[in-house]
Amino acid sequence: MDGRRIAPTRAAFLDAVDYLARTTCNRQRHRNLMRLAWQLATRTDATMMTVPKRGATWDVLAEEVGVSRRTIAYLLAWMREHQLLITVTTGSTPRTRPGSLWGHVDDGLGNLAAEYSLIVPAELLANDVDELEAAEPEEEEDVPWPVDTVAERPTFSHVSGHVEEVCTPAVWGCSSERSFPNASARDSSETTGPTRSWPRHETPRSRRDQLAACERLRQGNALTLGILSAKDLRSLLRLLFVAGFTVADVEHALNRMPDGQHWGDIDPGRLAGTVERKRGMRARIRHRVGLWVDADGAPLARSASQQAEDAEVAMWRAQERRLSVIWGTPESVDQAAPVVDMGEWRTPPAEYLAVRAALRALKEGA
Repeated sequence: MDGRRIAPTRAAFLDAVDYLARTTCNRQRHRNLMRLAWQLATRTDATMMTVPKRGATWDVLAEEVGVSRRTIAYLLAWMREHQLLITVTTGSTPRTRPGSLWGHVDDGLGNLAAEYSLIVPAELLANDVDELEAAEPEEEEDVPWPVDTVAERPTFSHVSGHVEEVCTPAVWGCSSERSFPNASARDSSETTGPTRSWPRHETPRSRRDQLAACERLRQGNALTLGILSAKDLRSLLRLLFVAGFTVADVEHALNRMPDGQHWGDIDPGRLAGTVERKRGMRARIRHRVGLWVDADGAPLARSASQQAEDAEVAMWRAQERRLSVIWGTPESVDQAAPVVDMGEWRTPPAEYLAVRAALRALKEGA
């Protein structure tokens, strides 16, 4: 293949799609391309070819990306045009397949899904090789050996609190007392057991509770907020917790504006680098938090749970007003019956005593 090579890794294919999409496409097309590239990369075999049995069909891709089949066709055409895909097998049905007489003869193959091979332009791979060769040899001395590194998955744009499992693969390295900043591996000598997760609908008050809530946010959003530490998140979200926000409210505030509109991407992207990515993430979180609370911690807008509580109170008050119109206004508690002296009830009336005396005289006379 002139000017094209099979993608050496899935991460290289994703980086190439991200780089070309950022330079030629708008924001929405770039987001859809990255989602489609992620679906294609996760549904390939060892030869970097898509496998229909793993869900590499147009119907599954359109459902996972959240677009129509026509949009999937446009996105795949864009990838082929920019030398990112090769169509190995064209999708067909018995009606369109040659030799089946437009579907009247059953060839036993049924509907065949298209198969694609993931490729990368050669000039992008050449630039990567040149950069690796131009690196200074002194930096390699600080890298522990051997180190087994696994490429991390691409990040998604929004924060979501309903991720059941962490999809970011662990990167393991050699444990040592020294720190290796260039190793891109974490110390695996310490083992941590299961810890209690902070409830999503409870407001953390103390510093310890806020750190636990931030850890819950990192675990639930490992692809976005997971790149920041719990202490870093707590310093960025402390004003929201002071204002009474829960974990669910924080996720709502990071995804939506106070007027209900959706925010854009919260993650600047993988190609920005780890340091630039964290810096951009902090700036966006700080900006979004500033629209819900001011610098002094005074709330500028009520949280999602507080708004739901206000709506429920308003509903009950409206129902009370409707019932008062139908059944009338009940008497007030102040209009109670007068207090009766219990001593008056103990002394029988004079008429009752006179009748009892007359009856007693009749019995004695008889």
